[in-house]
Amino acid sequence: MTVLHELVQVERTFSAPLEQVFSAWQDSEALGRWYLPGDESWSSEVVEHNFRVGGVKRLTFGPRGEIPYSEDCRYEDIVINERIVYTMTVAAGTQRLTASLVTIELSGTGSGTRVLMTDQLAILDGGDTAEERRQGWVEVLDRLQDVLGA
Repeated sequence: MTVLHELVQVERTFSAPLEQVFSAWQDSEALGRWYLPGDESWSSEVVEHNFRVGGVKRLTFGPRGEIPYSEDCRYEDIVINERIVYTMTVAAGTQRLTASLVTIELSGTGSGTRVLMTDQLAILDGGDTAEERRQGWVEVLDRLQDVLGA
């Protein structure tokens, strides 16, 4: 039984307004369109999304036809148009892979919105790597950019 602690950060600047970027995290329908790592062979389903402090976000994702990954989150802090903080666990089937604290910081840039995602990651029993998690976040934020058209 091992645990490895890693810090993953990904920063993006979108040309969309701050309120639109924040809304993409808040709105369940919008979230379902972009919050997905992987390539076109992957799918995602938002199972539950209660965007409030103490609320939960649950989803499944992964390559079609394979045992899905699950993500279970609890919102710990939300400051409208500024910050979203949530705890997150990811499992493959019944095997828990990671536990982490995710912070999304948003700020206006004058011409758009800067997003800094910080994932303070505990990798359980070699179930993931910091580089794989970073790549997943890059793919997620690429899809956000596509949805925002920014």
